[in-house]
Amino acid sequence: MNKIEIKYLLLIIVIFTAACIETDIYLPAFPDMMHFFGVSEEAIQSILTWNFFGICLACPLYGPLSDSFGRKKPLLIALGLFLIGSMMTVVSNDFNTMLWGRLLQGIGSGGCFTLGTAIIFDAFQERKAIAAMNQLNTIIPLIMAAAPLLGGYLNSAFGFRSNFLVIALFVLASLTICLFFYEETLPREKRAPLQAKKLLNDFKLVLTSVPFWQLILICSFIFAGYLAFLSATAVLFVIEFGISKALFPLYQGAILAAWVVGSLTCSRALKKWGNYKLKMIGAGLILCGGIGLIVSSLIAPLSANFCTLFMLFFTFGANWTCGLYFPEAMELFPETKGIAASILTSTRLLFTALVVGFTGSLYNATIYPIVGVVCGVIVIILPLIILYERKNQGKALATTLDSSMISH
Repeated sequence: MNKIEIKYLLLIIVIFTAACIETDIYLPAFPDMMHFFGVSEEAIQSILTWNFFGICLACPLYGPLSDSFGRKKPLLIALGLFLIGSMMTVVSNDFNTMLWGRLLQGIGSGGCFTLGTAIIFDAFQERKAIAAMNQLNTIIPLIMAAAPLLGGYLNSAFGFRSNFLVIALFVLASLTICLFFYEETLPREKRAPLQAKKLLNDFKLVLTSVPFWQLILICSFIFAGYLAFLSATAVLFVIEFGISKALFPLYQGAILAAWVVGSLTCSRALKKWGNYKLKMIGAGLILCGGIGLIVSSLIAPLSANFCTLFMLFFTFGANWTCGLYFPEAMELFPETKGIAASILTSTRLLFTALVVGFTGSLYNATIYPIVGVVCGVIVIILPLIILYERKNQGKALATTLDSSMISH
């Protein structure tokens, strides 16, 4: 990797870090924020929901705009909105201002994810781009796992606003670096004119694909169940189970660590067991996690340790499953990967926002609604996985038979 490639890799790490920590770093501060703003358990979770709605609104726009106008201008606009939203969250004294700030943060961070990925494939040749993405997939989950630990410390030492100040500082650093050190990676001759008719046709092609929607729903509901547990237990464990604010980040850190370990072991497991078997193992771990949550909620409904332990199984299996189905969805449309990625990202976060909001509305100071939502997610995704894999197996068998007939 040469100096220019290292420069762009570091740039993307900075951009992605700001976008990633703005989801997790403040979760340990939920109880303190509830007290300060005088809002309910359900309302405090809308801080996540509004942010995800912002990302959903923005993601489908950044890709086509950057293909026409280059990467730098849309990225600077995204980071500018991200910074404005971050400053609003730092200074807000009423809950509505906080929510509008979170919405703007989402609109901005959506550009970080979309444009950051595009810059990698601009700046690196194909094989090096894949290697760079693998490096990011190793580094970013570690940052995400550390975020609630850092957030818990900041909240205990300096109050909840310090979490949002750290986000604002990361965004400011990203904006400064992009403004002065990022050189446009998409040459003018490679830019595509913004044609509404072609854009609508491409969106229609992707949106009307049944296999694509099967994969979207699998990835979306898995991620939704994972994040619904994280957000809901941020209130339940501290207020109802009596877990200290200093200790609580370790519980969330453990769940995020399971996601990291899943990321680090996925490639090796894929070589050992193959695509189909690894998917089934991942789905099996998700199911084991759900069954364990039911059992633990019945036997020890006030134990944070037991429900977190079984959520580790769910999270590990979720990483392996999504890690295989997400790229499979992208490969369905090799000519419109940007649109496919934006729809996948937007839909996943939209479903997450809805599920997190629904979980918040069910909150009753017990573990049961959280377990019910996670298990409901499992009930939805397992039949989808079975139906999709049966159809895939049927296609593979038909292809084999056709090849055999041709050879004879």
